[in-house]
Amino acid sequence: MLETIKYLLGSTGPSGYGSKTTAEQVTDNCGDLHSCTAIITGATSGIGAETARVLAKRGARLVLPARNLKVATEMKNRFASEFCDSKITIMHLDLSSMKSVRRFVSEFEALNLPLNLLINNAGKFSYDHGISEDGIEMTFATNYLGHFLLTKLLLKKMITTAKTTGVQGRIVNVTSGIHTWFSGDLIRSLGQITRDKRYGTIIKRQEFAC
Repeated sequence: MLETIKYLLGSTGPSGYGSKTTAEQVTDNCGDLHSCTAIITGATSGIGAETARVLAKRGARLVLPARNLKVATEMKNRFASEFCDSKITIMHLDLSSMKSVRRFVSEFEALNLPLNLLINNAGKFSYDHGISEDGIEMTFATNYLGHFLLTKLLLKKMITTAKTTGVQGRIVNVTSGIHTWFSGDLIRSLGQITRDKRYGTIIKRQEFAC
C-alpha cells in the first residue's frame, strides 16, 4: 500500500525518477541521440507515442513497427513537421503472429541499420477470449510470446552494434498492472485456459528456435 501511495504521489525511486517524471525530463541529459537507432513497439498511441516523439526530438533514428500503417504514417508525418531532421521508418508488425515477427526482423536486418535500443511497449487487453493465427490465446501471444520472439531474434543485431560502437545497447520492457483488473466469471475464465492446451506446449514449438 505504501509503495502505491508513493507511486501516485510521484515520489522518486533509486533512478531519481517517479511516476510524474516526463519523457523529456528523463532524456534531458542524453544530449544528441543522432547515432542511436531505436525500435519501439506500440508507438502509435499512449506511452509508446510519447516515447517515440521525445526520441525523435532528441535526434534518434526510429523504426516503428505497427499493425496499422496508416496511423503510423500519420504520426511519422506529424513528427517530421515538428522535427525537420527526424529519421523514422515505418514497418508492418503484428506481434500476435509469430510469422509476422519473423518477417519484420528479416526486413529490418535487410535495412542494414544498427540497433541500440529496443523498447517492448505494445500491449493488448481484451475481455473476450480470442485465438491467434498460431492457435495461442491472443493477449498471451501479443504481450508475451511476440515480444519474447522479437527480442530473441534481434539480440544478435544488438550485440553486433554494441561491439562495433563500443556502446552497450538497452532493452526496455514496459509492463502494466492491468492484468490484476478482473471482473468476469473466474470459473469460466479458468475453463478457457484449461481448454487452450497450447499454453503449456507453445514454448516447445519450433517457431521459437532461431
